[in-house]
Amino acid sequence: MTEKKYLYKMDDWVIYQPSKHSSKKRSVILWVYDDKRNMYDYEIFIDGEGKIRKVMQSSLFPIDTPTY
Repeated sequence: MTEKKYLYKMDDWVIYQPSKHSSKKRSVILWVYDDKRNMYDYEIFIDGEGKIRKVMQSSLFPIDTPTY
């Protein structure tokens, strides 16, 4: 069995979008669940809403960095 590759680490800012039809929300990674027992990959804090959610990596996307 191969190890899961995590794209983000704690304190990384990401975009959270739980489905294609939902709005994008700026979030920060609070915790990375790196054990095999957990269904979720990350715990995030949604900026502006003040909510904490456990999410899978498939609903997170990198924030575009400005190129100026």
